[in-house]
Amino acid sequence: MKKFFIILGSIFLAIVVLGVIGIAFVAVRGNALDKESRAYAETAIPAIITNWNEKELLDRASPEFKKAVTQQQVDQLFRWVGSLGRLQKYDPPQGQALMSATTQTGKVISAQYTTKATFEKGEATVTLGLIKHGDQWQILKFNVNSPQLIPK
Repeated sequence: MKKFFIILGSIFLAIVVLGVIGIAFVAVRGNALDKESRAYAETAIPAIITNWNEKELLDRASPEFKKAVTQQQVDQLFRWVGSLGRLQKYDPPQGQALMSATTQTGKVISAQYTTKATFEKGEATVTLGLIKHGDQWQILKFNVNSPQLIPK
C-alpha cells in the first residue's frame, strides 16, 4: 500500500509541475504577444485614421477580412467615416492578445484594441481586431463608432 501512495504522489507531483510550467509558458508568451500586437495596433490605427486611408487598411488586411468584406463595402465605409474629418488626436490603444485552440480552427492567436479619437467633426471609438498568421499580425476587423455618424 505504501508503494501505491508513493507512485500516486509522484504522479500528482508531476502533474502539478507540468501545470506550473504550462502556466509560466502561457504567461511569458502572452506578454510577448501583447507587446507585439500593441505595437502593431499603435502603428496601424493612426496610419488608417489620420486621413481615412483605405489603402493602409487593405494593405494590412488578413485573408479573412478580404474574404468577408468587398471593395465596395470598404469604399462605402471610408466615405461614411471620412465625414468625421481629419484626425486631431487619439488615445493609446487599449486591449490584449488572446491564444485559443479548437478542433475546428486549430491554434489561433488574435488581439483586439480600442482607442478613442477626436476628429475635426466629432469623437469616435475605433476598434481594431487582429489575427496573427505565422509571425505577421494582420487586421481581422475594423470598426468605427461615433454619435456623429448616426443619421439624424
